[in-house]
Amino acid sequence: MPKIVIIGAGGITFPLRLAADLLALPELHGSELVLMDLSLKRAVRTLRAVQELCAHHGVALEAWATDDRREALKGARYVILTFQVGGIEAYRADLEIPRKYGVDLPAGDTLGPGGVFRFLRSAPALRDVAEDVRALCPEAWVLNYTNPMAMNCLYLASFGVRVVGLCHSIPGTARMLAEKLGVPFEELDYLAAGINHQAWFLRLEHRGADLRPRLLERLRAEFLPEYGGSTPWTEGTSTYVGGQERVRAELMDAFGYFVSESSHHSSEYVPYFRKNPGLVSEYIPRRWDYLRFCIANAGKEEEQTRALVEALKRDLTPSAEYGMQILRALQGGRPARVYGNVVNRGYVENLPAGACVEVPCTVDAGGVHPQPVGKLPLQCAALNQTNLLPQQLAVAAVLEQNPEHVTHALLLDPLTAALLTPPQVQAMTAELLQAQQRWLPEFLRPGNVRA
Repeated sequence: MPKIVIIGAGGITFPLRLAADLLALPELHGSELVLMDLSLKRAVRTLRAVQELCAHHGVALEAWATDDRREALKGARYVILTFQVGGIEAYRADLEIPRKYGVDLPAGDTLGPGGVFRFLRSAPALRDVAEDVRALCPEAWVLNYTNPMAMNCLYLASFGVRVVGLCHSIPGTARMLAEKLGVPFEELDYLAAGINHQAWFLRLEHRGADLRPRLLERLRAEFLPEYGGSTPWTEGTSTYVGGQERVRAELMDAFGYFVSESSHHSSEYVPYFRKNPGLVSEYIPRRWDYLRFCIANAGKEEEQTRALVEALKRDLTPSAEYGMQILRALQGGRPARVYGNVVNRGYVENLPAGACVEVPCTVDAGGVHPQPVGKLPLQCAALNQTNLLPQQLAVAAVLEQNPEHVTHALLLDPLTAALLTPPQVQAMTAELLQAQQRWLPEFLRPGNVRA
């Protein structure tokens, strides 16, 4: 049976949820599960929870914890990344420094100042993982769950490792749309493609009937007139707490296709909706703030782990996450169809080769096989391009050790560019570099970036 390694296994709930998915699939019983975290204490907390679930459900699993990455990776077949670098302290800087300059981000983990600096902090750890994978388990598949998804996957792929990035936004949005349109999810026929957090639902059908006109009609009725309303449907539509999907409604009205990430996130990736506090309140009346969520849950690790263990004792039904379905398929079990973030090798014809795209993938014992989707509608590809360029510049900054590309990435970020002048972007970049220098690659020191 395979050796499966989770790096960042000390997280509060996600690593345990993935481990529980493994327990729920008999084809993976008997595997070796290694829980690796820089904090051995946190890794052991997850290990004890996994062992308790194994005992409760009668599952045979060889599980152990370590803080030694190289020991964990020796001979691994699958490597799952779920870590972040810098914790709440760095994340606070990601959001609070840009907010001083007028760039207000509710999540800030994908694009913009927060996404770029989250990637820069992660780059040294990603490099170490990739180099260890090449040396110790070169045939392993790396499943990346860490944000910023596209930048991380591009950087990992540059080392020649087999990597696919996984995100629940496409299936989560599909389930939401099925529910709101009164269609059983199992009967929903959909195809999405684009980039992470900005993939487009190119096909949305039920028994051969195109649901997109019906969806657009309902969105226009519920969201678009005047304020946009605050009906039960609008409040319950979001895949995240807070409801309100006016941003995605207006994007579909303008571009013709529904996007895969919630309005809170989607508002960060375009220049239209976050120009001032009044406009933000108009589009998203109830603020969703991931930093506040993280702060509120800090110190509750034991409590939350215990609650999840008890829930998983009652019900071990697999979650909607793809990870263990992919492993089962790669092991020769039931083939899977998932959405993955991969380097574009012609899968999306009118997005750049070498960019990170999100496309349907089939998975079997032969590997993960991204499926070509042809060309996106021109307007959709054009909007994706505005996000791809900052991603590619941020990755190039690290690969080329070019500090100025950090500033270039933020100068071209759609939201930042809509709000700040070039000198303001340069000043904000310098302040972020100063605040986060302890976590950044060696070549990134404030004096190396023109302010």
